[in-house]
Amino acid sequence: MLALLTLTGCSIEQRLARTSENIEDLYAKAREWEELPLRVISWNQALAMIYNNNIELKQVSSTIARYEREGLSIYTDMIPGLSYYGYMTQALGDIFGPYSGSDVNTNVNMTFNLPTITNIPYRVYAARANTFAAMKTKEFKERELISKIYKEVRSREIELKKRALANSRPDMNEQTKMLNESSNRLADANYWKSVADVLGDYTARWQILPESMPRVKWSVYSKKLNRLDPLTICRFAVRLEQARLSQYGIALQYLPTINANLYSPSLFSSYGGTYQGSFLDGDDTNINLNISYTLDTKLSIWNSYRDRKENYENIKHEVEASVIDHKHKLTQLRRSVSDYYSWRSYMNKRIRYIQESPVSTADEQLLRDTSVLDMKAEMLNQEGKSVESETALILEYGLTEK
Repeated sequence: MLALLTLTGCSIEQRLARTSENIEDLYAKAREWEELPLRVISWNQALAMIYNNNIELKQVSSTIARYEREGLSIYTDMIPGLSYYGYMTQALGDIFGPYSGSDVNTNVNMTFNLPTITNIPYRVYAARANTFAAMKTKEFKERELISKIYKEVRSREIELKKRALANSRPDMNEQTKMLNESSNRLADANYWKSVADVLGDYTARWQILPESMPRVKWSVYSKKLNRLDPLTICRFAVRLEQARLSQYGIALQYLPTINANLYSPSLFSSYGGTYQGSFLDGDDTNINLNISYTLDTKLSIWNSYRDRKENYENIKHEVEASVIDHKHKLTQLRRSVSDYYSWRSYMNKRIRYIQESPVSTADEQLLRDTSVLDMKAEMLNQEGKSVESETALILEYGLTEK
């Protein structure tokens, strides 16, 4: 009670003013990315930070906990409840006079309520279905976050190689270097922010060691592309089941409603200062059982049922289309990755051939070195694009080496 009075004791303007001061103080203390300390962590440490700090993951975990509580409430609703009732009567003329026991009446009762019997099996199943769906959502969210951090680390690794290659070019002038430095600072800030968003920690510039991270092996994933991942199949199935449950929930309204409750075996009863009730006295106990059934004369239930049924059929068609589209995308992904590896193999052979070719003049040497640098730059560009394919594979099948 004291906490509630304290909470409502201030005006809305006062509370918002205090909150605004805290936000302003937080903004004043925030530092630019370049001012934050650089901290190097391993891949496993990064995963631990994601599981512990990521906001999106915490929100999904909260959803799971909420559905679990809702499932438990189906049973806790059957636990008897206790209620207290008390009042005081006094003549207006004696309001400031002495009080006696006959002026105060109190009663403590126990109430037992059994929820609608016909709905209990549906509520139990629906609660378990919601919890299961939320758990699969969390599993997919973890996979999505892993694919994001993998993409950031791989892209950063390639970006640093591109910078080193650009700085090694003999035709690099000062103006180009200055423009590159400005572009690099912006890219660095975007990278630190992206990594901090996934890790859920903005206190440092987090650098994840590329050598500590598992790599996507095409030989492993090429076999997986022949089938859908179990998690993907499960998410499609959950979507269909949720639509079916929605339809089933409306159909239950055609069943009769059965309620039962037990009220007031007095635990304590005092009238005018004397005890007049007995503990669990059968004469003081009321058991109520009612059955009701309402005809759907206005067809409101039937119309809702038809809407849910049509929605279920539509979702079935959507899932079928999504599965087919999924297969087409995976086929394109397979071709894209295969083409990239074939092209990369050709380029490596081409670079080795040019590097081993004899030259007779300094101009030929410069031309050969420039050509090799151009080809290596193009390979890094294509490798950067291939990271998108690697990310898609991780999102689809998870990051695995087996």
